[in-house]
Amino acid sequence: MARRASYRITECPDGRFTITVTLAGGGTHTRDGLTSPAAVEEALALLRDLMTACGACLVEEPTLGLAAE
Repeated sequence: MARRASYRITECPDGRFTITVTLAGGGTHTRDGLTSPAAVEEALALLRDLMTACGACLVEEPTLGLAAE
């Protein structure tokens, strides 16, 4: 069975971005200080390549939205 890692992107108050990755085993790793959406995409491309090489799939965590009232 393939391993799985999930990620979420957070925009920080200073305008930079952080990628937080949670591995199936429960470990969490972050990459912070990304300065643009292009830098985020570049980091995610590298992360996808690494996960593929390890036999794991990378999925984005669903965002929680507020239900319409």
